[in-house]
Amino acid sequence: MLRANYTEEECELFQKMRYSYPDDRVMRRLEILWLHACGKFAPEIAILVKQNPHTVRDVIAMYKKGGVPSVAAMDSNHPASELEKHRTSIVEEFKARPPATAKVRDGRPDACGVFRFRNRNKRNSAARIA
Repeated sequence: MLRANYTEEECELFQKMRYSYPDDRVMRRLEILWLHACGKFAPEIAILVKQNPHTVRDVIAMYKKGGVPSVAAMDSNHPASELEKHRTSIVEEFKARPPATAKVRDGRPDACGVFRFRNRNKRNSAARIA
């Protein structure tokens, strides 16, 4: 079992950051560390935070190896798109000139704010059922 050997400053840091960190995943990790600093063991922490005990042990080991920076580092499996830097100009362009398929005859958007064609077969399908 991993023993908790945290300083008072570390405990205060976990207490403060576990509700104020911008990333939810990092906040969960800091919650795990705070519970561990309070004297709880990995299986009990896993039940409290609804995580796998191996995940709890990994977070504790990650902290012991590299401190808060290693816990706060979030590796993403999603590569960044090269179009991300053009996001605002693309959105503005689509707002200024929507695709032809997005226009509806009466010019009213649906509940989502998207212009769609009306279902022309609605009348015909109702007649076929009756």
